[in-house]
Amino acid sequence: MRHYRVHREGFEVFAVVRQPKGLNLFPIVFVLVGLAIASPRLLATGTPQDASNSDLSSSFRCPEDYPSSEAKQAALKEFMRAYAAKFPDNNVRDLMVYRYRLLVAHSCIQALQSMLADVSPFSEMLSLQNRDYGPKTEEFDPATKVWTIYFRKDGEPPALSDQGLIFNFYGWKPATSPEAIAQAFVSRRDNVQILGKFQAPDDVTKAPAYFIVSETVYPGQTFGYVNISKITSVGSGAYTVTFSKKIAGSTSADAAEKGKAWFLSDEGQKISHAIDRVGVDTAWEEYLSKAPRK
Repeated sequence: MRHYRVHREGFEVFAVVRQPKGLNLFPIVFVLVGLAIASPRLLATGTPQDASNSDLSSSFRCPEDYPSSEAKQAALKEFMRAYAAKFPDNNVRDLMVYRYRLLVAHSCIQALQSMLADVSPFSEMLSLQNRDYGPKTEEFDPATKVWTIYFRKDGEPPALSDQGLIFNFYGWKPATSPEAIAQAFVSRRDNVQILGKFQAPDDVTKAPAYFIVSETVYPGQTFGYVNISKITSVGSGAYTVTFSKKIAGSTSADAAEKGKAWFLSDEGQKISHAIDRVGVDTAWEEYLSKAPRK
């Protein structure tokens, strides 16, 4: 048995491993408010265009560069009008992805951070540690009644994705507490090994939150996953945000050891701190209540 000790902002995590085993700088809601000004053809199916060398990019300014919310809203409406004129066959999702690419191209750090601290149902792309995640995909499990929202790195398909941000929403009727979800998670008896866990205030909402570091290993496979999760509340319900990273090895035991080493590395610790600062918008409750459950 090995013990790892990791210090994180005043909290001490003891990882026991058994062998072998809000901010509002980017006014995303204005996209919805301003949809009426866009051409109806903007709702058609389309494909996102490259944003790096366009005329829209040359006139683009970061949201944090505007002096007031009114100025930001006016600039966003003008951007939407110009986008609809340039790409009349594209849809709203295309617009969101395109705008995200402009935020990245112009190094709009405050806007990108605010999007991660207030992930809304209309977020299509997220930036974490200078990497792009999304566009998002949604999945409903009729057996568990849980919604899972995936933001895979660089939009890779599931079979090729080696890391991603995953949001699980557990419903509001009846409400499920973060504590109950955390207890169920650490009590699992499948392929999940718990490396560490602690409770602390959510860095975004200050509500109670449960932080769990786990590893998923598959006997006979030469890879596994390290998972850094925060379980906390949203409205009257609960959700989990997880960063999951695939770790390859020569054997399943080797992958497990490499996964532990990655979590203790500088990269792993930076990701862990970043997950502390992820938050979601309360609009998810209404959005998911109306979403098709395929």
